[in-house]
Amino acid sequence: MRIFLSHLYLTIFVLIGNLSFASPQDFHIGQHVVLQAKKPIGIPLHPEAFPSYLKHIPSGSTVIIHGIAQDGHWLNIRLDSGDTSWVHKKYVQASTATPIVPSKHFAKKALADSKITLGGEEQVWTNKTQCQAAVQKGLRMVEASSEKLRVATWNLRWFPVGTSPDRPDGSAEPTDIEWLICVIRWMQVDILAIQESLGTSEATQAWKTLTSQLSQKTGQIWRWYRQPCGRPDDHHIGLLWNDTRVSLSDFDSLWQFNAKAQSPQNPCAFGLRPGQYAYAQSREVEGVDFHLIALHLKSGPTVFAVEKRQKALNRIDETMATYVKRDRDIVILGDFNTMGAGDFHSQRSERKYVHRLVAKEKPGFTDLNLQPQCSHYFRGRGGWLDHVLVAKGMQEVTANSARVTGYCALAGCQRIRGDYPRAYRLLSDHCPVILEIENRDED
Repeated sequence: MRIFLSHLYLTIFVLIGNLSFASPQDFHIGQHVVLQAKKPIGIPLHPEAFPSYLKHIPSGSTVIIHGIAQDGHWLNIRLDSGDTSWVHKKYVQASTATPIVPSKHFAKKALADSKITLGGEEQVWTNKTQCQAAVQKGLRMVEASSEKLRVATWNLRWFPVGTSPDRPDGSAEPTDIEWLICVIRWMQVDILAIQESLGTSEATQAWKTLTSQLSQKTGQIWRWYRQPCGRPDDHHIGLLWNDTRVSLSDFDSLWQFNAKAQSPQNPCAFGLRPGQYAYAQSREVEGVDFHLIALHLKSGPTVFAVEKRQKALNRIDETMATYVKRDRDIVILGDFNTMGAGDFHSQRSERKYVHRLVAKEKPGFTDLNLQPQCSHYFRGRGGWLDHVLVAKGMQEVTANSARVTGYCALAGCQRIRGDYPRAYRLLSDHCPVILEIENRDED
């Protein structure tokens, strides 16, 4: 019901042409509103809740109310970029401040026409056409529920070009954005941590296409954020989230998880990735909130690379020291590149080392098992590179494993002989790893 109603409300907002402005009592935190300028230059934003000019943004911008001050006359808003600023309430369209609620009869009738059925995994991962047909029929990995949030990690291999420009891989092609959108809809994820996004204009456009198409097809508001540091052609960590169900804020690049970085002034030193931090808060009343950190540790099957990965993970407790004062619920996930030093024995040894190490890093973490136990394929063989760490005191995570989907799951982590699956070539050499979190605040 929540999916449908959100879509219905969004449609009603677009159809209503009222350009009058809202009164202070109309506002609440988490509300999506449209800003309407009074002059051609746009809407003035301010760093404080009083006239203190920062910049202008275009008329018609959709933003989220992040805070309210001075009896509702000043609103702290979050932009698409993730930045926050203050704006006077007179720039908010009244039609977006007071949405029209449809009748129960109309809502029930439409819900009957949008039944969700579980299944379709094989179809979804075979090709784009079958994925779109499955999703159109209402097939989903799980039912969307207000009682759970789904957080996933997925390395999307040189997103969106699909392969390194100087080392083209004949088995890889540019990311199929339409297929990717279809898969995300099927998985029903609320937050997706993405590794290997480029910072180019082409990548920026791909992110915008993702969010706009997901918003249009789901009737919910999708947002994105990508690490600002690093060269455009370097790998970046990004976050994609369903802002109708969960908010992300306080974005920060955690330089400590780049083993070669020495200070916050250069978090992307030597082309490596810092950790990407965000504070996640459910939109549900008394819903879950937690610290979210996405990682992409140094790649390479060498002793040197293993040491760099271990150095980064050894910085967990010092990095988390300030965060646990606010909330002891922490999820750390991403591509840890636990590929060892080039042989099967060292791969297993590195995974065991990570498991033991994170258990000792304050406040103590559980390295969840994967079902099935692979998240990546190389030369036809499955490997376990992606990890999900959960703070041991986080009561909202009751599962002892994270679920893997994609061709990794379809192959059961067994060796793939012959041609690579189409999803390998058009999406990634990694598969999504998904964590379910109970949507209630236990602390």
